[in-house]
Amino acid sequence: DQQAPLGFELVVPTADSGEQTWIYVQANGALTTGMVCSRGAGAAALTYDVIPAPVTTGVNGVVGVCVTAIPNNSYGFIMRKGICAVIAGTGTIDVNEVIIVDSTDAGTAMRFTAGAATSVESGFGWASANAAATAPAQCYINCVG
Repeated sequence: DQQAPLGFELVVPTADSGEQTWIYVQANGALTTGMVCSRGAGAAALTYDVIPAPVTTGVNGVVGVCVTAIPNNSYGFIMRKGICAVIAGTGTIDVNEVIIVDSTDAGTAMRFTAGAATSVESGFGWASANAAATAPAQCYINCVG
C-alpha cells in the first residue's frame, strides 16, 4: 500500500558519507538492487511511477538508483543523491569517470566515453570504484529526473 505521496523526498545524514536523499516511488516493473530508474512513458512521465532507465534516457530522466529491491507495482524509496552501488551494463564503470545510462542495457550504467550515444551532460553520477560489465560499483549520484 502507498504510505506517502509519490515524489516525497527524505534527506538522511550518514556517519561519514554525507547526506543521502531518497525519493518515494512506485515500481512499474520489478526494480532490482543497483538498477538505474527513470520516469515511465505517457502519463507516468508526470509522476514517480518509475521503470528501469531505457537506453535513451538522459540525465533529466534519471530519478535515482534502487538500493533495496522493489517488486512490480509496489512502493518504496530509491536513492536520488548520495553514495550507493550502481550496476554496470554491457560497458564498464571506471573510477573517476562520469557515469551515464548504458547505451545498450536498460536499467544499468556505464562510463562516459567520447563518441557515446549520449553526452557527458547526460551524466548522473561519478564513479569512486571500477566495475566490470554486470558488476556493481560504488558511485556518487545526483539525479534530477
